Amino acid sequence: MGEKKRNYRWYHLIAGIGLLVLAVAGIWLIGTISQAGQDIQLRNMVITAMGMAVISLLARQEAGEHLMQYDNNEHILRFFLCLGICLAVALACIFLPVGAWPFLVIYITLALYGSTFLGAAAGSVLLMIAVLGSGVQSHMFVMYLVSGMIGVSLFRRLDVDFKVGIPLAISLMSLLVCETANVVLFANERLDMELFVVPAANVIISAILLLGILKLFSQSVIYRYRVTYMELTAPECELLTRLKEEAREDYYQSMHTAYFCERIAGRLELDVQAVKAAGFYHKIGVLYQSRSEDGQDLGDTGKELFEMFHRQHFPPVMQEVLKEYLIPDRAVRRKETAVLIMADAVTASIIHLLAADKGRDLDYDRIIDSIFKIKLDSGVLNQCLISMSEITQMKKIFKEEKLYYDFLR
Repeated sequence: MGEKKRNYRWYHLIAGIGLLVLAVAGIWLIGTISQAGQDIQLRNMVITAMGMAVISLLARQEAGEHLMQYDNNEHILRFFLCLGICLAVALACIFLPVGAWPFLVIYITLALYGSTFLGAAAGSVLLMIAVLGSGVQSHMFVMYLVSGMIGVSLFRRLDVDFKVGIPLAISLMSLLVCETANVVLFANERLDMELFVVPAANVIISAILLLGILKLFSQSVIYRYRVTYMELTAPECELLTRLKEEAREDYYQSMHTAYFCERIAGRLELDVQAVKAAGFYHKIGVLYQSRSEDGQDLGDTGKELFEMFHRQHFPPVMQEVLKEYLIPDRAVRRKETAVLIMADAVTASIIHLLAADKGRDLDYDRIIDSIFKIKLDSGVLNQCLISMSEITQMKKIFKEEKLYYDFLR
């Protein structure tokens, strides 16, 4: 595992250095073709190298701290591939009319395959490279920066519903407004419809490209594991059937835990499918522990359990959440794992209290407050990326579910 992680980091470094070299070589070649002065070429090459180095560093930090969206943490080379393609497009833009640059598409693509912050930063660096290489005025940089930021903000988080119509329309309208304000109004010609040809063409081409990218993104990311999750969470799934037969109480507790995981993950804008499925399977270890009567130690049981994750093709994010939850000495980093821990703790505590006296009325608010205090004081979430604001919101959601707790009796 450690060797694999080191190799993974080397891949990050090699990809980052490779793109840096390509960017510097590209800006040098363009400067040579345009016969720019040596001082200008040197400036452009230095600034380009620094910008690409920053993006490489940010990408590694975002992935290392699990801040990238969707499953991009597990596929950071996919981001570098997108960055390479977008770099080529940015360099090609130097030879295009400035009003036709497709930087809205670049910003949104890098945000989808990285994170909101990474998309905004990387898009701005590529825009800077294009502006330096072409020598256009600074207000063109501002135009694409603003339209790109709007696009990144609107496509900040896409869920399984994949509602992209309104964000797409607003992004394209913002691009048209920015082009009108910075290209059409500053043209040294009489205002007529011909001045809108290039901005309108840019909007149309950007719309076509975005539709294609969103289609690819939905197939490769959003719905990539959709069928797998449906099969894993179906009641007739073999593993869940075995759990129900061999550990009935654990099975029903898992069902209730999964309900809370889905509710909370949706409100906190986390990976709903992954945390819900982890809720279904966080007790699956009892099937392997029950067979360990021959002296098999916990390490072997854990190894067998993790091998089962691979055999059953558990999606990567779901595996990561379950491993953080199941391995005692492993630091909890993901927000999804924090949701699973709290959902399991609340569900188990209330089921236990109700089992002791089914007729008693419980003060659910007080119980939930106590559970959260105990968990936070234990330090289990000390290294987790979840914020106190999100923990407070999580606690609020649990307190809103008083009617559901009657199903636990």
